[in-house]
Amino acid sequence: MKTAKLSSMVAFGFIALLQATMAQAHFIWLEQIDNQTRLYFGEYEGGLREKTGGKLDAIAAPEATTIDNKALQVSAKRAADYIAIEGAGTQPVLAHELTMKVKDLTKSRYGIVKPMYYARVGNGHAESVANHALDIQPIGNNKVRIHLNGKPLAKAKLKVMAPNQWLQEMDADENGEVTYSTPWPG
Repeated sequence: MKTAKLSSMVAFGFIALLQATMAQAHFIWLEQIDNQTRLYFGEYEGGLREKTGGKLDAIAAPEATTIDNKALQVSAKRAADYIAIEGAGTQPVLAHELTMKVKDLTKSRYGIVKPMYYARVGNGHAESVANHALDIQPIGNNKVRIHLNGKPLAKAKLKVMAPNQWLQEMDADENGEVTYSTPWPG
């Protein structure tokens, strides 16, 4: 994997931000490498990328758009450990997978759940309102705003992760906003 600028690393690290407090939970994230956007599924903090022919296939019908709501082509042919999203270049991209079936996680003390995955990569603009039910929007100066169904999500739990396994956990304020800091410039 090629090293990206920190701003890009932090941007795609935001995909995991609102995951429940499940340890080592699976989620999707996006990376832009060599002018291509790639959707991954696994445990980012554990370095696990699920494979085609295995659990990556649980992400059966992902959809993606640019920040200005232009539909993007999600590749039907999957690579070994990612799904290609065509036509984005280096533009900010939003992706989601909403077709997963309801799961019974009562043995894990989470009850009956309906998994829905959301991801964003790239620096968007605060004025851009995504059409996702859940969105984390960069608003400048290492600050993001978390929205749920178009409204700020107060007191949300947030995780920021970088590819080198650096992790910072925070709580959003009453306006759904969080300011993060990184141990290096970028």
